[in-house]
Amino acid sequence: MYHEISLHSTHTPDAPLVDGHIPQVLIDQTEAAVIDAITKICGSPVSVDDKYKGCEHRRKVIGSISFVGDLMWTMALHLPHDSSEALAKKFAGFDIPFESLDMGDVVGEIINVLAGVLSGKLNDYGVASQMSLPTVTRGVAFEIMLPDSLVAQEFYFSTDESDFCVEITAMKTY
Repeated sequence: MYHEISLHSTHTPDAPLVDGHIPQVLIDQTEAAVIDAITKICGSPVSVDDKYKGCEHRRKVIGSISFVGDLMWTMALHLPHDSSEALAKKFAGFDIPFESLDMGDVVGEIINVLAGVLSGKLNDYGVASQMSLPTVTRGVAFEIMLPDSLVAQEFYFSTDESDFCVEITAMKTY
């Protein structure tokens, strides 16, 4: 049986950055990869949409994956309850309840697809990267506590049927 949780965790991936900021190529290609991949999954346009900021207090499922190579960072896909069910149905072709174990599988596959598209786009720019296995969590009121050595950037998106956030986290350099 599913139990809602409040999760407090700390990321500490090693990720070199330029002047304490996420490299622009990573920002640009993350946004492009998400738009390309989710547009293909949903069959409808995906747009960048900052009006969905603040979904952190909604029940959601988060798929995350880490990258190593020329840069090192973590990407997380935050899917609120209703959006996760809509996107899962588009991806799998049938209903997948939020509370089911299958939701973890489908979100793991979706983050794998996003990561693969992003790796390909970065490779086109000469940035080598390899991705880890995905991790999926589900709950309410997630708080990612970042130490001062990390920096994160969030991207908010919407489709006809869903809204979601993608976050990249990397280590600052001094």
